[in-house]
Amino acid sequence: MRRRRRLTRDQKLAGTAITAGLLLALAHGQTPPAAVTASATVPSGGVYTPSSWAAGLLSAGGWPQTSCNLAAVTGWEQAEGGNWANSAARNPLDTTMPEPGSWVINSAGVRAYPSWQAGFTATLATFGNGNYGPIVSALRSGSSAQAVADAVAASPWGTSPFQSAC
Repeated sequence: MRRRRRLTRDQKLAGTAITAGLLLALAHGQTPPAAVTASATVPSGGVYTPSSWAAGLLSAGGWPQTSCNLAAVTGWEQAEGGNWANSAARNPLDTTMPEPGSWVINSAGVRAYPSWQAGFTATLATFGNGNYGPIVSALRSGSSAQAVADAVAASPWGTSPFQSAC
């Protein structure tokens, strides 16, 4: 007899939120990242580092885990001061996407999330909303950390320009 693994509350919320975000993007004629999934899981010990979060985001988004992409995302985290240096809990890129249980932490609408999975879900839904195609394209390429940094700086994300190299 096979046993089914039960999903945790966070896993169920993540799947629902990603589905809703993708449906919203499609309903507005926008194309989400090619392989957006809820595959980013919390590492053993329940804590991310900037590097492991970057790797998890790239994996969940279906983007290559090249040294350039890892450098770009960790550089972006540093430029934002995300979860590592401010009150944007489990939100290293300081997205403003609402998720169940999230709360606003500043006047820009940046949110903190109740779980790492909710933070990943919000970040991936933000990438899929149609406003960040150049960032997604640069991540999909995986060949230039500075191309990702430049795409971020030129986007409505709100991150100040930053340098990143691989």
